[in-house]
Amino acid sequence: MKILVTGGEGFIGSHVVERLCELKHHVMTLDNHDTYGLLSTEELSKLYQWRQRNWSPAVIRHKGTVTDADTLLRIFQWRPEVVIHLASYPRAKLVNKDPLLGVNNIIDGTINLLQHCKNFGVKRFVFVSSSMIYGHFEDGVKESADTKPINIYGEAKLASERFCKHFQQFSGVEYVIARPSGVYGPGDIPDRVVTKFYDQAVNNEDITVHKGINAVDFTYVTDAAEGIIKCATHPGAANLSFNISSGTGTELKKLAEHIVFITDSKSSITEEGRNALYPARGALDITRAQDLLGYVPQVSLLKGLNNYHNWMLEFDLKQQTEDFTDIKVDETW
Repeated sequence: MKILVTGGEGFIGSHVVERLCELKHHVMTLDNHDTYGLLSTEELSKLYQWRQRNWSPAVIRHKGTVTDADTLLRIFQWRPEVVIHLASYPRAKLVNKDPLLGVNNIIDGTINLLQHCKNFGVKRFVFVSSSMIYGHFEDGVKESADTKPINIYGEAKLASERFCKHFQQFSGVEYVIARPSGVYGPGDIPDRVVTKFYDQAVNNEDITVHKGINAVDFTYVTDAAEGIIKCATHPGAANLSFNISSGTGTELKKLAEHIVFITDSKSSITEEGRNALYPARGALDITRAQDLLGYVPQVSLLKGLNNYHNWMLEFDLKQQTEDFTDIKVDETW
């Protein structure tokens, strides 16, 4: 199957591409190589090389943005059968910092892709959304629950979900919506809660937890990638939404305690009030994905945290490396 992965060189996207290669699909990626102000170009180069270490040489890579119609016009001449859309500002804080750019990236990029899917006869469009679309929720939230986002990121993701459904009605392009939660693991950039806690722990710095009893459904990246691929390829997924997570909530204070133990850190854990940017959360109900798609998370939190710890011990982001321009990126068109 010919599958286009936008954001394919990103954290989750690169794991999706690696798994698609193992499954012998034909893959094209589109990525804008944005550092989001979190990495130097040298650090991004090193990270990209690691993320693509197991990719098939046949993967076609393009550099560009989903908001540019001319870029997509050229990309879609490859005639993908499925589009997995992961190109997006990766978290709420970045969108909140620059709402105009963030909302344009999420909503306009999605609409641009949907229009090209319609024009080029794409069979299925997989939109990778977020559990943020639910707003505040408790354990066991189902896909049919009320959606009341409390931040701009969640609102933009929810609006994009609705556009997917509208396009399906008049274009016939199947949509599938994947809603991951708390994705972590090797290959991530150092700006999520797991990476922050880990960085503080290895440096024996105090770990600040916003409302430690608040729970998050942390999902190991290979489990998230497997769920997204099932959304892309399973016949029973058409025109449905799926929670793609571990199905288990972990309190933030407990997460910090796990990381302190794994790293043998001397860090102390301090608590502050809840961060108003993020909703109170819990475990997602993944019954629909389990029953319809056969989705079964494989990596427990403790195993995943140990995997991440071992990766960080082996991978020095600051170490100089060759620039990723030695990787073949098709920019000739």
